[in-house]
Amino acid sequence: MREPTLVQDISGELLRLAVHAAPCGILIADRGGDIVFANRALLQMFGYAADELVGQPVEVLVPVKDANTHRFQREKFNKQPSARKMGIGMNFDGVAKDGRIIPVEIGLQPGETKDGRIVVATVIDISRRRAIEERLHRHEEHLEELVAERTQELHRAQVEKERVMEQLIQADKMATIGTLVSGIGHEINNPLYIVLGMAEAIEDEEDISLRREYSAQIIKHCKQIAETVKNLSAYAQPSLKHDLQLVDLNESISAAVLVAKRSLQTNDIEIRQNAEPVPQILAKSEEIQQVLVNIIRNGIQASGNSRGKTGLIEIECHHRDEWVVVSIRDTGTGIPVGMETKIFDPFFTTKGPDEGQGLGLYIVQQIVTKYGGEIYLDRESGAGATFTIKFPVADQSRQ
Repeated sequence: MREPTLVQDISGELLRLAVHAAPCGILIADRGGDIVFANRALLQMFGYAADELVGQPVEVLVPVKDANTHRFQREKFNKQPSARKMGIGMNFDGVAKDGRIIPVEIGLQPGETKDGRIVVATVIDISRRRAIEERLHRHEEHLEELVAERTQELHRAQVEKERVMEQLIQADKMATIGTLVSGIGHEINNPLYIVLGMAEAIEDEEDISLRREYSAQIIKHCKQIAETVKNLSAYAQPSLKHDLQLVDLNESISAAVLVAKRSLQTNDIEIRQNAEPVPQILAKSEEIQQVLVNIIRNGIQASGNSRGKTGLIEIECHHRDEWVVVSIRDTGTGIPVGMETKIFDPFFTTKGPDEGQGLGLYIVQQIVTKYGGEIYLDRESGAGATFTIKFPVADQSRQ
């Protein structure tokens, strides 16, 4: 097979050495797609000797399944030849003499010689790069699987945390109800005795005006019983997972005061409620009531231990910027110095072993933060303790 005339045209010794010393493969094909030159790097890459490759169509270096497509692309290129740099979209699979598939990246540069148009192809073996890319791709897939698994684990953990919190909230609520039950009989039995007496009196009373008076008393005390049961039921019912409500904190405070006082069976604590009209918040009403009951009940317990002094609980509710703020101040013994940061920890308590499990304030904080609120202890208010609770004003445009 003859030496291509093109090689003779560029046969300066230095130029020949430079082309053969190039680290990348260099192939030159004529207009018809026949190979007229291949440097040593390309010959080594594909496993051919020069006399085996020169004169062959370039498709000899292309897998059989891709030969027709490559021929079509080559003819299309010849109609509008232009330089094409290596890069994205210039990756191909080549085939070696022994049938090995070699991934390559190709750059094309058309040119003119006295024998006609040629195309110079610069060829780089990217087998190693592709292997690295495939390993990276596998690592990425594995990493994505690990992330997905971890995300599922976190989701399951969050669901479990919410489930446990709901159980703790309900358990704390029922603990309050346990003490409330012992005192609720007085709240219901007293008006029941009056109702019974009035009903018996009506049977023997002929005076219609007295009958009406007795009937009015019966209605009044029945309403009182119904209100007591309503407050107890609202506090006792378990929370739902959805359907948040617009809550008036002033109404919640009034209901919480009644529940807290009844749960401790005390009438020797003065409670002052200073409430101004405030916007509503978005929450579960029974959980907000639980927050307030816990704080008020703690204040009543602390104030009841004030060595014979009359205890006082002051509750204020006002609107500040985008917050509804509730302050609950008591005249009790206060929080010991150094324990301010621990009072919201689970199972931390300053009470006796039979007076609580130390979950009340922990649950209070969990509920408050769940609704985007804040709770903190103010130690600069004098004797006793002041808890300040802030809830964001409800965005009623989203209802």
